[in-house]
Amino acid sequence: MRHRILLFSNTDESNNNNSNSNYYNNDTSNTKRSKDEKLKLFQKDIQEKFKEERSYNTFGILSPIAKTLDEVSGEWALSYADLRPATPRTIEGRAFLATNVCYAAAGLILGVQGDWFFAFLTEIAGIVSFWYHYSQLEFGQNREEVRLALLTDYFTAGAALITGGFYMAEMGISSVPLDALITGAASVVCLSLCWVW
Repeated sequence: MRHRILLFSNTDESNNNNSNSNYYNNDTSNTKRSKDEKLKLFQKDIQEKFKEERSYNTFGILSPIAKTLDEVSGEWALSYADLRPATPRTIEGRAFLATNVCYAAAGLILGVQGDWFFAFLTEIAGIVSFWYHYSQLEFGQNREEVRLALLTDYFTAGAALITGGFYMAEMGISSVPLDALITGAASVVCLSLCWVW
């Protein structure tokens, strides 16, 4: 009989220990979750406090367009990649800037062929593209100077692309060499891969 009482007594103690252990585990789990939530809220609060408001002081007459673009796109349209540690003086930076030579070459070829208008648009697009990329490398992330160059790049590159589109439509898509179409498609894919989404 005495052995049975001890057995029941040990079982009760074991059950109490298990329930206490479960309570302790739940309590520490809730405490950990609470700390994680507080940390996330703290980080979000810090980010909001230190988030720089975008300035449009250097945009001049383009300021309303820049503001509208930012409002409509949630500040995505005038965002750009942070290229650090590359600068205009590093090998990577110089290679990146050298890609703008293609504009100059294309403009020169168009000029030799007598299409001075399209040649002019292409050369201007190349100069502005160089300005934007140089500013991107020089100033880094979230700079007004770079966003102004990017907005200008939209206009000049857009004008050259639209003009080229009219030319293709006038000639008929079947008249455009296949290698030109493949190169153009590959360029769009490369641009989309390095875009800030």
